[in-house]
Amino acid sequence: MLSYLPFLISANSLGVIFFLVFVASSIILNIPTFASRGGTQIAWFGVAGFLLTIELAVMIALVVLVANGDIWQ
Repeated sequence: MLSYLPFLISANSLGVIFFLVFVASSIILNIPTFASRGGTQIAWFGVAGFLLTIELAVMIALVVLVANGDIWQ
């Protein structure tokens, strides 16, 4: 499928796609945070922040690999 969509395989387009995915997942992951109060809310913020940090690291690594031409040439 990726061979049929060459315009989506660049660092810029992948960055925009990953930005939209990150914004959507940050909203979805923070729903339980805003539904709770007190210590539970702090715990949910920690869990959501940890997961978003991992997601962001993976996305940045993929964009760098695509920009260098290591994957999806």
